[in-house]
Amino acid sequence: MDQGTLVVIGVIALVVVVILLLIRAAGSRQRMPRLRPLAAESRERYIGEWDDLEAKFVDAPEQTVREAESLVMSMLRERGHPLTERELPREMQQAHRLGYSSRGDRTEGMRQALLQYRALMERMMGTTEDVRRDHRRREMA
Repeated sequence: MDQGTLVVIGVIALVVVVILLLIRAAGSRQRMPRLRPLAAESRERYIGEWDDLEAKFVDAPEQTVREAESLVMSMLRERGHPLTERELPREMQQAHRLGYSSRGDRTEGMRQALLQYRALMERMMGTTEDVRRDHRRREMA
């Protein structure tokens, strides 16, 4: 074989490897599952429970973080989110690690975990406008 043929074979092999890597990356990317919207009543209940929960943090941070995780999981379940560890939102995984880590300042880790849970709650509950739009759709149906 001459040098030109070897270069062509090398380029083809490189293209095949790049294509395989792109296919693998696309398959492993987390896809956002199709979630059911929360009913207005459920949304208000979760907001009230969250407010009660945050008020307890100073006196019982460890218990509050456990309850926050439970509340977020309950809300995700109600929305139809898959609850396998691999499919949980990144904030949930990070909050769990922060809340149960025994390194350094535990209280600070639990505070950071609670902030992550709150951000996830806010993102997953949707805005008030989302709830109103869902309510209008149901009234028209």
